[in-house]
Amino acid sequence: MVACVTLSHAKGTRTMKIHGLFAFGCVVTLSLPGPCFAHGGQYRGPGDITPPGPGNRDPGSKPPAAPRTGTGPADPRAPTPPGGIPVSPPPTGNPRAPGGGRPVPGQTGNRGIELVDNFTSPDYWWEFNKDPYLRLESSLYRDGPVTGSADIWLGHGLRRSDARDSIAPTRAVIVSDVLPALKKAIDSTENRDIASSCMIAMAKAGTDHPTFRLIDVFQPRLRRDDQEVREIAALALGIAGIAGEAEFRLLRSLVADDAAGRAACGRAEVDERTRAFATYGLGLLVSRGADVALKRLVLEAVRPLLDDPRVRREVAVAAISTLGLLGADPSLPGAVALVDETLQCLERYYRRDLGSGDHLVQAHCPTAIARLIGPDDPRAGRYRDLFAGDLAGEDKNARRSNDLARSCAIALGRLCRPHDAVAPATSPDAAYSKLLLDTCRQHKDEQTRAFALMALGSIGGRHNRDALLRELDKGRSLQKPWAAMALGVLAFRDREARAADRSGDAPDVLIGDSLLHEFRACKDPAQRGAYAIALGLCGARGAGDELRAALLENTHQEALAGHLCIGLALLDDRRSAEDIRRIALGSGRKPDLLRQAAVALGKLGDKEAAETLHRLLAANDTNLAKLAAIAGALGFIGDRRSIAPLVSMLFDRDLGDLSRAFAAVALGGIADTEPL
Repeated sequence: MVACVTLSHAKGTRTMKIHGLFAFGCVVTLSLPGPCFAHGGQYRGPGDITPPGPGNRDPGSKPPAAPRTGTGPADPRAPTPPGGIPVSPPPTGNPRAPGGGRPVPGQTGNRGIELVDNFTSPDYWWEFNKDPYLRLESSLYRDGPVTGSADIWLGHGLRRSDARDSIAPTRAVIVSDVLPALKKAIDSTENRDIASSCMIAMAKAGTDHPTFRLIDVFQPRLRRDDQEVREIAALALGIAGIAGEAEFRLLRSLVADDAAGRAACGRAEVDERTRAFATYGLGLLVSRGADVALKRLVLEAVRPLLDDPRVRREVAVAAISTLGLLGADPSLPGAVALVDETLQCLERYYRRDLGSGDHLVQAHCPTAIARLIGPDDPRAGRYRDLFAGDLAGEDKNARRSNDLARSCAIALGRLCRPHDAVAPATSPDAAYSKLLLDTCRQHKDEQTRAFALMALGSIGGRHNRDALLRELDKGRSLQKPWAAMALGVLAFRDREARAADRSGDAPDVLIGDSLLHEFRACKDPAQRGAYAIALGLCGARGAGDELRAALLENTHQEALAGHLCIGLALLDDRRSAEDIRRIALGSGRKPDLLRQAAVALGKLGDKEAAETLHRLLAANDTNLAKLAAIAGALGFIGDRRSIAPLVSMLFDRDLGDLSRAFAAVALGGIADTEPL
């Protein structure tokens, strides 16, 4: 899927700003090793949480928000499809500053200077790509001590006993406790936020209840006079992943805008937004299964969308992203032919001369192609050459587009193989790494340069390691944090590979020392935060004391302190747990720091973190950013002991509709069947 550019939202969908969009529309594909679907209730993008507005609005009064998936930024009304990015102008209206005051485009500071988020910051890359590196559930569900129990930790990695205390919710608990509560809640209200939250949460559970089917909950809401509820109902069908005949036929009819689809919506036509969300739903429905025949049916349903000139861009982006989810095990009958046809469809659309206005849409194709095949696929060479040529601008008549260049850089990071520094010229992929290195030094577009650096880190290998170290030492000041993050990714993957083959996972000392040197020398808070995360990724345990000291000195700097918490968690620095817990308790007016601290505690295995968050969520606070941070953190942690208090909150009429909606979001996170 091309993008995971999504933000916390009470209904489990997520939104994004429309300026600088492509910068993070396809970045998620750079780091994820495979499909990763984390549906709803997650934060994507620094300081930019846009939960729903007040409940009980007139139907249609709120412009529709969009879903998902990987993943980064924040006009809450711009459609942000899973696997895609917003591609049409937002509805008119006054922008709302999300997260309690952070400016949005068009708003100005005290001196009249327009303030906008900097999408060229590696903060955004991290927020869209962090899930595989954090792996919160595996951290929390591992054997370990419970805060406050006798099984306290004695120094780094030592404990008094091996008591087992798994907090993972069982499937039986989800079916018996979570699904019925969400069904009761959605049937008892017409509130948009609660209804949308409950649908996404039920879908994330991914199973029917013995007494009701999810499709029977979602389908009637396709007829609601509320655009947001209709599109969430269509998306939820796909998120649930129940690939029955009824679910598939309904989604296919919505995508085709045929008589059955129009009847399901009760309208003269399936509106564009619902049609786009249904297209994403089709991709999600089959992405996790091995049924080649069903994936072929999805191909046949979606392929016509890219050949129809009447189809608008939201639907085209959805189609491209869905095609990128049709990968299949080549050993299965018909799988090679399926992927071949899908690749041909994507390549044909990518090569079409549609004009500069559609480059943003076409830029989804390289990353969709890279998702379908890996670097060792026999078809990969063809696409490496295609994307390298477009990135280098070898053809005099080549399309000049930063959107396409960014996408090609990311795709090369997924399709190229590493090579050794001793004899790089003998590697078949050495030329592509050289092109990416030249791009990061010479390209006019800052974001393309940054993505080229990340591509080098994604490819890995000794030669790229050394090149990135040189960029960290001698490169442009604005690119150094990107070189640091790329080195962190490279080192993390190298450690994972060595751990997998049992050859040890000792950190790369030179990378760790170089990153720590830059962290010490840097004064810019945003850049220091990037170095902190990179130190965590590379496993530089010797940096723990300095990161901890910096955290205690900089709790007033919300973003930096949050990234320091994450860096310490990635280092598994358990001595920091008490400090991070204290910071979380005191960050009521700093929702971003609260969320990062809660995630860090989860990564460190603090199994009592959820209890603190319950109390904060039950306080009936009206700060939307704070509610989103708490609910998102509870969903991240996934503690089964959270279920009972959250269900109570869901039906507590003394709480506002928003608090109840966020309780549903948290329940969905706990019930999520996906590992990331």
